[in-house]
Amino acid sequence: MKKFETKYGYFTEDGNEYVIKTYRTPKPWVNVISNGQYGLVISQTGGGFSWLEHSEFNRVNRWHQDLIRDDWGKYFYIKNNRTGEVFSPTWNPVKVDLDFYQCQYGFGYAKFISEYRGIKVLLNLFVPLNDQIEVWNFEIQNDTEQELDLSVYSYFEWCLGSSADHHREFHKTFIETEFDESVNAMFARKRLWEIPISNRGHWNIEYPYYGFIGSSKKITDYDGDKESFIGQYGTLERPSGIYSDKLTRRTGKWNDSIGTVKVDLKIPAGSKDNFSFFIGLKKNKIQIKNSIKYYSNSDNINKAFEDVKNFWQNMFSTLEIITPDEAMNLMVNKWLRYQAIAGRLWARTAYYQQSGAYGFRDQLQDSLVFLPIDPKFTEKQIRLHARHQFQDGTVLHWWHPISETGLPTKMTDDLLWLPFLIINFIDETSDFKILDIKEPYYDNNKKNDSLFNHSVNAIERVLKRMSKRGLPLIGAGDWNDGLSAVGLDMKGESIWLAEFFYLILTRFAEVCEKTRKLKFARRYKQKAAELKKSFDKYAWDGQWFYRATKDNGEKIGSRINREGKIYLNAQTWSVISGIADKSRSLKAMDAVTKHLLKKNGCLLLAPAYTKPDEMIGYLSRYAPGRRENGGVYSHAATWAIWAYALMNDNENAFKSFKNLCPIYNGLKPDEYVAEPYVMPGNIDGPDSPNYGMAGWTWYTGSANWFQKVIVDWILGIRATVEGLVIDPCIPKEWNEYSVKRNFRGTDINIKVINQARSNPKFDFMIIDGVKTNSNIIRPLKKKTIFAEVYLT
Repeated sequence: MKKFETKYGYFTEDGNEYVIKTYRTPKPWVNVISNGQYGLVISQTGGGFSWLEHSEFNRVNRWHQDLIRDDWGKYFYIKNNRTGEVFSPTWNPVKVDLDFYQCQYGFGYAKFISEYRGIKVLLNLFVPLNDQIEVWNFEIQNDTEQELDLSVYSYFEWCLGSSADHHREFHKTFIETEFDESVNAMFARKRLWEIPISNRGHWNIEYPYYGFIGSSKKITDYDGDKESFIGQYGTLERPSGIYSDKLTRRTGKWNDSIGTVKVDLKIPAGSKDNFSFFIGLKKNKIQIKNSIKYYSNSDNINKAFEDVKNFWQNMFSTLEIITPDEAMNLMVNKWLRYQAIAGRLWARTAYYQQSGAYGFRDQLQDSLVFLPIDPKFTEKQIRLHARHQFQDGTVLHWWHPISETGLPTKMTDDLLWLPFLIINFIDETSDFKILDIKEPYYDNNKKNDSLFNHSVNAIERVLKRMSKRGLPLIGAGDWNDGLSAVGLDMKGESIWLAEFFYLILTRFAEVCEKTRKLKFARRYKQKAAELKKSFDKYAWDGQWFYRATKDNGEKIGSRINREGKIYLNAQTWSVISGIADKSRSLKAMDAVTKHLLKKNGCLLLAPAYTKPDEMIGYLSRYAPGRRENGGVYSHAATWAIWAYALMNDNENAFKSFKNLCPIYNGLKPDEYVAEPYVMPGNIDGPDSPNYGMAGWTWYTGSANWFQKVIVDWILGIRATVEGLVIDPCIPKEWNEYSVKRNFRGTDINIKVINQARSNPKFDFMIIDGVKTNSNIIRPLKKKTIFAEVYLT
């Protein structure tokens, strides 16, 4: 059964694939495929790029961002040698209208099914779990009445290093190619790696990898030069080489290097043939030869592909929900976790934004996704980020793996996400020993210090960045990078940061109490009380909390402002943090409902800025209604769900989920334009002529958060040190739902039965046949627990 079908595509019944029915989607719809080391992005027309370890520093092929043409990729041409007709199984680059086309995106793979004049092609693309290679597995079936004589050609431009390969006349001069018949592959090397790690001056380091393209079928011809293959003033649609009797076999150091190899097929009528191309990066030719030999065996390919599928299903198996809302089930059970892990944590790249870097606050938050899967992965991320903290408690806002270079942050909130993640880790595991783990500092790798001290350093540094009024200084932005000029003189204050800092102080004080670090517990409780006193005195704006003060003392997010009168985060985190009195929190969330909760979720602010304000920063320079300037910024919009649930506002908690959900928004695909199976970074708000249009998909921190707030706060199944709390905030129409969640080594199966007529709340539960009025499932040394929860 097809689920949530539109004219462009649908989910399969088991939710394991999204099927795209046409190559003419409103924007490129992509899949991000990664094994944590090697990865690629592929669009529904074959556009995209590959990389090893870092998507910006170590690309296999050239790719330039163009969401209109989507005409950079790794492509294949299929030529019927009897008729001279040429087509591409991914439609691009030939652009011949196919008789049948379908693109299926799964977890760790992409399949293209196409047919042209009786030639049916099944192309399966995946990255094996533990290899630096991508497999393009072809099955070509002859549905004509005569033998097919086909040639299949590859095409892409070698990059081999930095994506900043725009000055091609310069970069191409360092690349060299060769064809090795004994390996059945083309190799490509580069004599320059454009990254800042040389001890002998700028751009003076050897590139340490071989790029390669090989095949399981004998390569009969090849070309390593773009000019000879495309032809001067030629096009990708009709390259000269395809229509020539033979390729030039031009390789070496003097070309604009490409990866074109050719295989020939003879397929009898009614029969089919199977073969593969292999593309990747490896340290030496022996490794390449061994990999090509291994994957040239179809049994090994099939096993590697099954391993990929099983890997992801095992990832998903630790948390499964069944609710009356099928879109919620699809997103939580599979797609949100896949996006957060494959896209954000491993690839760190997509079509709208290419990065490759780690953001200090970004990937820390993303690693929350691992807590119900395996907290060790979250611990690994915490430790990595601790190594990018300075001894004074400041951190790198972002840094690049490989070079280990980064940008020291001037934003205050960056510092606090390390203790935030440690607190969440302890909630999940009750393992306080994480505080004793030692990691060095970025500016002193000889000083190993405990994660407790790393956290204290962060908190103490923020305590030194307080205004005379007792509110934290925003610096060069807080969570919202777009507030980039509010506090450059270290005078501007952040109300959201006051709320976030209050949460850190109170929760970390609890950690200190439980680990008998009572001096720190008393200090942070006192500082939290002082912060609340200042907050109560200054933060309220009459109907809601204002957002910040500029360096010159002017407020933003205030009722006195003509534009940007109300900001979302200052309202939601007044509830989440617990800093605000309930009467003010109620008014603040009422203001959110009135001014910010729209058809696609909650806007970040309203109304949008129409004139740039140099005292605010680049947020005010976006077009009105676009991204942070009056659009739905998905990351922040997920926190609104959390806040509504804390206020016991079941209706708006669910409404804010449903309005934000990409599956529901995707039911209007020509308005929404983005992929319906992953979260977007933003959706245009009502001040935009494109109201409802999404963008910046895949590479957004909202994927993890959307899953977390759904499970923790709507379904109400969340981890605490004491145990698993059951505290639903579901729609009154739901009769029941179930959640299977692994918690501290136990599979806990929860069935929730709603007996309420409005605003369902916990009444009692029965755990393995024993009734309890407590809403906490405490850890038990059992493999499986069954709990029935009753709501009234």
